[in-house]
Amino acid sequence: MRKLPFPQLAGPFTFMRRRLGFMRRLPLYILLTAFALLYLEPVLYMLSMAFKSTTDITNATAKWIPQSPTLSNLSYAIDTMDVMPTFLETENWWEGMMRSNLFVSILTTFPAALIQMFTCAVAGYAFARLKFPLKRTLFVCLMVSYIIPPQTVFIPLIWVFRALGVINSPLCFILPALFGCGLKGSLFVIIYMQFFKKLPEQLEEAAYIDGASTYKVFFQVMYPLAKPARITVFLFSMVWHWNETYLTGLFYSKIGTLGTALTAINVPNGVYSVALMAVKIAGALIFVGPLLIIYLLTQRHFTESIERTGIVE
Repeated sequence: MRKLPFPQLAGPFTFMRRRLGFMRRLPLYILLTAFALLYLEPVLYMLSMAFKSTTDITNATAKWIPQSPTLSNLSYAIDTMDVMPTFLETENWWEGMMRSNLFVSILTTFPAALIQMFTCAVAGYAFARLKFPLKRTLFVCLMVSYIIPPQTVFIPLIWVFRALGVINSPLCFILPALFGCGLKGSLFVIIYMQFFKKLPEQLEEAAYIDGASTYKVFFQVMYPLAKPARITVFLFSMVWHWNETYLTGLFYSKIGTLGTALTAINVPNGVYSVALMAVKIAGALIFVGPLLIIYLLTQRHFTESIERTGIVE
């Protein structure tokens, strides 16, 4: 590195160089800030509306910041959506917990997502690395199962689940996940398949030379390396199960989820429609709140996993 002839001027030159670099990047910063505000505007609007009173909703000067904030919208949404469990003396603890739509949503979402994170990896590895009869035919069937909408097969599903006695139970989503199926299961198999295809074959060859079996190669070599794909599959499965309202409305008649409760939210007769809008927005904030928290905690890992699983290609 060439030394400056006047060392005492190194400080000012460095400062000016940094300032010029910042000025060149300033238009990019402005553009990125504008896009961030554009995407954050609905969330900020939900936060503002959830704490507005009826007078603030009709007040044009309180568009973003409520002048008289209130928790009545959130409180009414929590009661109407049955977020909290209710316990009766004549019933056990489980029956009281199943009255909570939040508890049912958690039971519907997280077990199925965790199971799909593993079972879909097994199927994806088989399609990516193993050779077995009718492999192409089974892969075509996998693609067809992804294309067929669930509205065309809900009657056979209800017959099967009723015969198994799992109607009105999260097992309607957990049992298909055990076999690598379930909600969007075929897409998750394809994600794993694309990831395993990108791993070098020398890893498996070295394990086979050391005497490892196919099961040992998968569990001790390939599956631990699939962390980016596991994060992607878990987050996608969690979001789709959490947002699902069509199948939960069919399978659940005695219990409900936050999604189905949000669509049926209402206010007493005689209340202005603006109050109904505020309560619905408060309910939507309760509905998306857990997803936002989980995404914020895993955002860095999720971004890295998207880049390494080949979804953007």
